[in-house]
Amino acid sequence: MEHKRSSTRVSSACCTLFSVALLVLCLATSVVAQGDNEWITRYRSAAMKSGAADRGKAIFESKEAACRKCHTIAGSERLAGPNLAVIGDKYTHEQLIASVLEPDASIHPDYAALTVVMKNGTTQNGVMRRRSDTEIELFDAEGTTVRIPLREVEEERRSTTSLMPSGLVKTVTAGQFADLIAYLTTLKQKAEALPGMPAEIPEIAKPIQLVPFHSEEMRFDHPVWIIAKPETRNTYLVVEQQTRQIWQLEKRNEGDRKTLFADLSREAITGQFEGVMCLAFHPKFTENRKYYLNYHVREEGVFSPVIVERQATEDLSGDAGGASRRLLRIPQPTDIHWGGMLAFGPDGYLYIGAGDAGPQEDPDGHGQDLHLLLGKILRIDVDHESRDRPYAIPQTNPFDDANGPIRPEIWAWGFRMPWRFSWDPVTKDLWVGDIGQNLFEEVSIPRVGENHGWNVYEGFTPFSDRYRRANEVFIPPVFSYRRRHGVSVTGGHVYRGKRSPSYVGAYIFSDFESKRIWALTQNDRQLVKVRQIGMCPEKPASFGTDSNGELLIVGYEGMVYSLVLDDSVFE
Repeated sequence: MEHKRSSTRVSSACCTLFSVALLVLCLATSVVAQGDNEWITRYRSAAMKSGAADRGKAIFESKEAACRKCHTIAGSERLAGPNLAVIGDKYTHEQLIASVLEPDASIHPDYAALTVVMKNGTTQNGVMRRRSDTEIELFDAEGTTVRIPLREVEEERRSTTSLMPSGLVKTVTAGQFADLIAYLTTLKQKAEALPGMPAEIPEIAKPIQLVPFHSEEMRFDHPVWIIAKPETRNTYLVVEQQTRQIWQLEKRNEGDRKTLFADLSREAITGQFEGVMCLAFHPKFTENRKYYLNYHVREEGVFSPVIVERQATEDLSGDAGGASRRLLRIPQPTDIHWGGMLAFGPDGYLYIGAGDAGPQEDPDGHGQDLHLLLGKILRIDVDHESRDRPYAIPQTNPFDDANGPIRPEIWAWGFRMPWRFSWDPVTKDLWVGDIGQNLFEEVSIPRVGENHGWNVYEGFTPFSDRYRRANEVFIPPVFSYRRRHGVSVTGGHVYRGKRSPSYVGAYIFSDFESKRIWALTQNDRQLVKVRQIGMCPEKPASFGTDSNGELLIVGYEGMVYSLVLDDSVFE
């Protein structure tokens, strides 16, 4: 939920899912032994006092600290560790100290180590740089590129630990450590205002309220999606990412009831960010009992999101069992940036969010490559079949089979990690939250046949000219925000409820990491107004609507909340 455009979005997800863990800095990779508490206390005490940023910059650049082997703070150079250009916006002074001295056991999935076991018995560790049909490219611990022919690979093992060697933090004194932290806190984005990206986002006078939608006893395990069951008043399905289970939640006067609707653990893989991502009911669900899922598999060593069709029992109370009918598999070169969304549009077709599939910065230009499904919004007709496909291509898609190798499933392109999207039920506009790379998150309103820029653009800003085509038209987002506001956008809904007139027509969305909730209005895809309207108690993985059109928000830690807008005014 990577998220950002990373998969956290649960990561990353998102998303991703979209969780962005503490970045492990080059100095933050030592394993802390029990006897090290004394020096940890001494280093923390020193860093809490004022350090000198100018001296800290020199330490960052020094050979002793070795930070520059793995990290950059300017430009688009790719190394084994994350770009630290805006680390001071992402973390507070105290968080930076903690992330260096006592790093989290898990790191951002985009920078997790990969161990490649060769057929001759040797191993090579590194961070994925690129994968082709013939070789794997890694960044090793020295920051150099290692190329490994696939024909020589016996096995690949993905790790959640850092690539960097231990003990580096002790190569500097406590005073130098304080200077280094002081320098890192200065690494922030400039706050100049741009169209669609204001320097500041004002908060409304009276924030909205979030109240639990169910009891504490019915808390879910890493939920990522909630959807109202068709033609019911108070029944919902909740998707759990890691358990790969789908629960039916019934709101009743005599007390809520939670029952298992489906278990996908025999089909989908699971992990910190992998699992079941989303569920969509067929528009005629009550007649044909069909519903659709987006989940992850790993087949012959290749990670892929898949889109499948399943059926409910005749009374619609649960899944009918048996194997899923697979519609589409989207093979990826890495395990990140997988999109995660699917939903039926007002036209009755199934829309699918496909991420660029990584590695970081989309080095192979997947988002701009029309021969691939990656980095796209796809649209298919699940009610018909064509040629060798278990689905048909809508006639109004921008491409068809006459376009040769161009994928006819593509509806729009140039996305990095479209984690969540929804339609305004009145205007029929499609709103997409697209998780960003280094600097910006995006909210867009795409239309058929449009190019939304990644990786030529990130937000409103040029990112790379490597895959820019002559005379190409790039559609900018409606709104983009900087790292100081959040790092992993969670797309929401246009409010069309009846309890708060001032919010009607406003798009309400959030950020998975900062937990901020915003509302914005637009005119012809130009930002009119944006306000921070509240904070979510948990990391928000998704939004939904209840039977009255009021908004729900899914907290990744287990609770679903109702957004109470009644006493709040969007102004």
